[in-house]
Amino acid sequence: KASAITKSPGGFDIGALDKSVDPCVDFYQFACGGWRQANPIPSDQTRWGRFNELAERNREALREILEQAKDPARRRSPIEAKVGDHYAACLDESGIEKLGTKPIEPFLARVAAVDSKAALFRLFGENEALALPALFRFGAAPDMHDSRETIANVGQGGLGLPDRDDYLKDDPKSKEKRDRYVQHVTRMLELLGESADQAKAGAQTVLRIETALASAHLSRVEMRDPKNRDNPMTVADLQKLAPAFDWSDYFAATGAPPFSNLNLSSKKYFAESNALLENTPIADWKTYLKWHLVDAAAPHLGAAFVQEDFSFNRGYLQGAKEIEPRWKRCVQTTDRALGDALGQLYVEKTFGPEGKARMGKMIDAITASLRE
Repeated sequence: KASAITKSPGGFDIGALDKSVDPCVDFYQFACGGWRQANPIPSDQTRWGRFNELAERNREALREILEQAKDPARRRSPIEAKVGDHYAACLDESGIEKLGTKPIEPFLARVAAVDSKAALFRLFGENEALALPALFRFGAAPDMHDSRETIANVGQGGLGLPDRDDYLKDDPKSKEKRDRYVQHVTRMLELLGESADQAKAGAQTVLRIETALASAHLSRVEMRDPKNRDNPMTVADLQKLAPAFDWSDYFAATGAPPFSNLNLSSKKYFAESNALLENTPIADWKTYLKWHLVDAAAPHLGAAFVQEDFSFNRGYLQGAKEIEPRWKRCVQTTDRALGDALGQLYVEKTFGPEGKARMGKMIDAITASLRE
């Protein structure tokens, strides 16, 4: 049997056609109908297409690499040891179960220690540096006026549901989604050790804050207009626009290099959420932070957290019928955390000098053709 690495991903398949359909009437069904009938969405997936097939093939290849790399008895390179140990730790469900919430207790303690707005923004910045979700998004992005330049970019964020409309629409499905979200947040806070009443009140606080943030968000349609995302300014301008935000403490805590100019990809968000910062008690912001911390950590904690996270996010919101096998989730987790290291092993295993030479020739030929 061929390994997943050498198995062909397949080329054009005449069986993917549905020849019972006139292509002049329904070309999509003619071109794809046969493939769709033969490829129902797998129960652990939320969508399925040729790119998903390719991703699954690559995941199998990465699994072969990681299964070998996780064996400490083998002679491993430093990179193999790094990715192998990470993968093995993820697979250790009994060990994870014994730890309970211990891995996130230092982060919960930092939330509990917040006692002022300045401390709140320092924590927002520290969380940003650790890739934990915060009230808004901050990072590097191409300058919209000169793509050769990279500048600081600050944008809207802070929501737990997929879209701002989920908070603002009054149709039955949106209302149901909010109800289910409150139930989900409540259950997660209970898993952290809060009483039923505490958790329920906390979930309502989260919904109230996120609804206010959502009302300040630009819609998806508005965000598609580059003019709305193009708001160059100085840090001093930003401080005037949103004085309730403690920008100096925040930027310092992220560890970003000093800068004076930035782009604001949603001016409305910061102008309108400024009052929310002023008027919301610190205790409510701590509840909000605690929720987003456990939400980010849940897939990596014990079984109860993993199942609740799956049931709401992949199950209810996205339609998956069952959770992916543990090995798939651990391959993805290792790839996200150590992508460059795992990628190096992947290239060595699947690409090699011959593949590089072949691709070099192809790129040269395409470049010559485009020049012509």
